[in-house]
Amino acid sequence: MKPLIPLAIFIFILTVSSCTTAPNFRIDATTQGIQIGDTLILTHHLLPDWKEGDRDTFIATKEGKFSFCKQTDETKLYIITYHPSQTEPLRYCNRGFVFYARPGDHLKVKGNVEFFPAMHKEGGMYDDPRLQRILTLKDSITVEQNKIYRKLYYFANLRGTPQANPDSVIYYSKTYNQCRSSELSEALKEFRNTADDSEYAALEYLQAVNKVSYSEAAERFTHFTPEIKSSAIGRKLEQLLQVMKNIEPGNIPSEFSVITSDSTRVSLSDYRGKYLLIYHWGYGCPGTTWVHPRLLKLYEEYHDKGFEILGFTGDKQPENLSQGSEAASLFYPPWPTVYTTQKENNFIVNDYYFIGFPILMVISPEGKTLLRGYSDIYQPLRELLEKEIR
Repeated sequence: MKPLIPLAIFIFILTVSSCTTAPNFRIDATTQGIQIGDTLILTHHLLPDWKEGDRDTFIATKEGKFSFCKQTDETKLYIITYHPSQTEPLRYCNRGFVFYARPGDHLKVKGNVEFFPAMHKEGGMYDDPRLQRILTLKDSITVEQNKIYRKLYYFANLRGTPQANPDSVIYYSKTYNQCRSSELSEALKEFRNTADDSEYAALEYLQAVNKVSYSEAAERFTHFTPEIKSSAIGRKLEQLLQVMKNIEPGNIPSEFSVITSDSTRVSLSDYRGKYLLIYHWGYGCPGTTWVHPRLLKLYEEYHDKGFEILGFTGDKQPENLSQGSEAASLFYPPWPTVYTTQKENNFIVNDYYFIGFPILMVISPEGKTLLRGYSDIYQPLRELLEKEIR
């Protein structure tokens, strides 16, 4: 686990002085509850997979306000997390306050620490009148989700005590999972599919592109303006389209060669003549927890008949792994495992678009992609094997 504030990080003191280094963006925030000495951590996250990039740490020097400038050469996604110095940290169901910033942007933010992730944004791309309804809905649902999450957290921590109430845990779990806004989903979908001149629309489309087919995404890309296509986000989206084309069901994906956990080199072509499941899993992921035991049974039933699984993960094996535990079955399955953090293997994450868990990708004996998706692919996979393998 990474330390909250690595010693190597240079700590910037928040000031309201003017930005002197270009290109950069600026944030001025009025946040009720911020105290002198509180810590704010600004992290850049890479799109579309939200991998953590560079990180800066700031110390608040004024009550109720913070301001800073940050150098950037292109539009990026950032998250600010809040860490009080005098009180216990508040529980948020979100990673933090999420925003996009472009070189030259001056963002004005207003809110409170109780619902820090839902602070209101103005300036930059957020001044687009078409976005106002979406931003209001996002802030509103974020507040509601955090209210429910805190109730859930409270009752979950009562387990094993006389005050424990299992019914409350179940109730708030269901309520939290149902706390969605169809109005927001539809408004955001319409905006990212129709706002051809909006970088915000392109950013949102980049993160939702895994929900549509390659042909649909390619068609959408043609409608963005030349300015959006030539932007950093447009170029990333165009590169991702090539990856999507490679893994699209009905196409033959590109050859790869990787090193398994026992130092054996395997290639995609090694599995020709057999049905292959490419299985990207994550330790602690609910979807992985659900599908893994089912895949173990499927493998036991069909392996001798021509069914193979090749596992991929970026997770490290936990310490003191007990034999026979659920975790042990993940890290020691009967099929080969490839660690994507290994230098020779990390290319596969981008080339095969391993974003999220679990990803199931079914390859035919002829080398063609038949199915690709998340845990919902399990049932179609089972039906395929029942039909094709006797």
